[in-house]
Amino acid sequence: MPSERENIVRDIDGLKERILSAWNDMLSKPLTAAERQELRASLESLISELNKLQTKLNQLPGPG
Repeated sequence: MPSERENIVRDIDGLKERILSAWNDMLSKPLTAAERQELRASLESLISELNKLQTKLNQLPGPG
């Protein structure tokens, strides 16, 4: 069974992949203003969640 640290690291890695994918979408194809705004809002939400998980990971005891 994975530890809490391992679960958080896995979640962080998944968020990083989603953020990278969103950036690639933004750069690889033309988007309308509304699509860009929606993508930016999505990125902000993902980055916020990433920051929360990184903070939580840093607060766990053990290797870091």
